[in-house]
Amino acid sequence: MSLPKTQVTLYDALEVSPRASALVIKAAYRCLAQVNHPDKNSGSAAASERLTQINHAYAVLSDPDQRRRYDQTMEHLAHGVDRRGKGPPSSPRTKPLINEPLVARAFVFRPLI
Repeated sequence: MSLPKTQVTLYDALEVSPRASALVIKAAYRCLAQVNHPDKNSGSAAASERLTQINHAYAVLSDPDQRRRYDQTMEHLAHGVDRRGKGPPSSPRTKPLINEPLVARAFVFRPLI
């Protein structure tokens, strides 16, 4: 069973990498909460819905136990699927490659408008 392409993970909701530290997650939450706050987007249902997603993502990812359980659930759902979306791995690795670069989505703050 794999994740549907349209499903947004909690990391995607906060626009951070799954390897992000707690400080980066907190900074991303604060920035996104400011941008999508209902006081700054009066009458916008989309901003309100987005803030709800951001709050839920931060509630789970800021707690180490909940984050660990969420990560385990995501690994279980994506079992056998390459996280870069290229399908199942061609052969299982028995040991990590030494020269293999780490692939992570760069964290970028959105500009405050």
